[in-house]
Amino acid sequence: MAESATKEMIIEKANQLFQEKGYNQVTIQDICDACEITKTTFYYHMKSKDDLIINNYDIITENLTQLMVSLIAADNYWEQLWMCFEVLIRESVRYGQDLYSQLFIVNLKEDRGSFDMREDLTRIAISVIRKGQEAGQIRNPNPAEQLYEASAYLFTGYEITWCIKKGNFDWMENTRRSLEVMYDILPELRYDHNK
Repeated sequence: MAESATKEMIIEKANQLFQEKGYNQVTIQDICDACEITKTTFYYHMKSKDDLIINNYDIITENLTQLMVSLIAADNYWEQLWMCFEVLIRESVRYGQDLYSQLFIVNLKEDRGSFDMREDLTRIAISVIRKGQEAGQIRNPNPAEQLYEASAYLFTGYEITWCIKKGNFDWMENTRRSLEVMYDILPELRYDHNK
C-alpha cells in the first residue's frame, strides 16, 4: 500500500472510531487493529493520536479555500463570506464536538497552529470583504483585515461555546446573527432569523 494511502486509511478509520466511541475511548491499538497495521506503521505516519485531530482541521480549511476560490465571482459578497463560515461550521459539526473539544485541548497543551490564520483563506476572505464594502453590501467601514480578524475570533468563541455546551448550542444561528451585526450587512441581505 502506498504511503499516502496508508496515512489516509489511518485518518479515515480513526475518524470512524472517534465518532463511534469518542476520542478518549479510542486507543492507538484500536486504530491499528481497524487498519490492520502495526504500531510501528502508525507511528511512521503519525506522531500521536492528537495529530489525527490536527490533520482533520487542516483538511477542512484546505477544502474551504478551494470552495472560496470558486465562489469569488458571485455578486453577493456577503453570502460568499457567510458560506466560508457556514462550511466550517457544517464540517465541524459533522466531526462532532468531542473531536473539536480535543482539538482545543491539544492546542492548549502545545500550540499546534490549528487556530492560526490560514494565509490563502485570509487573503480570499479579505478580498471578498473589500468587494462587499465597495458594493455597499457590507457597511462597516473598518479595514477588511481588521474585520476578518475580528470575525475569525468571534467564530472561535462560538466554536468553544459549542464544545462547552456539548453541541447543545446553535453555533450556526448565533454566528450568522453576530456577523451580520459586525459587518453591518444591508437589511435585505440578512437572513430572517424568525423563519
